[in-house]
Amino acid sequence: MTEDPRLRIAASSAGGTEWAHLDALVAAEVSWGNRVKKYWYVVDPHFGDWELTFDKPFHVARLRETFIFPPSIQLMTVEAQPNGLGARMFLSDNLNRLGISAPLSKDLPAVNAEIEL
Repeated sequence: MTEDPRLRIAASSAGGTEWAHLDALVAAEVSWGNRVKKYWYVVDPHFGDWELTFDKPFHVARLRETFIFPPSIQLMTVEAQPNGLGARMFLSDNLNRLGISAPLSKDLPAVNAEIEL
């Protein structure tokens, strides 16, 4: 049996920042030509939700080829919201209340749906 060469993303950070376990994913996206539009910031101070925003859509195929994700991390498309937030892609770390948003890829529908990682 051959060992999977992909990098395993931990379910949570072992220390440092709350998002340290996602640093490799962010670095990979940047190396593939994406750009961080807004670095980690608190979305909801009451709950402590953190978010990072990319300038371009996620490189979904490359993410699948490069990483193994824990069940607590999901990638999805999100439809436009009544509050003016447009349709987007969203990588959610449900365990740690973290999210990474990116514009919706032109080849994906603007509906609420999971994208298999």
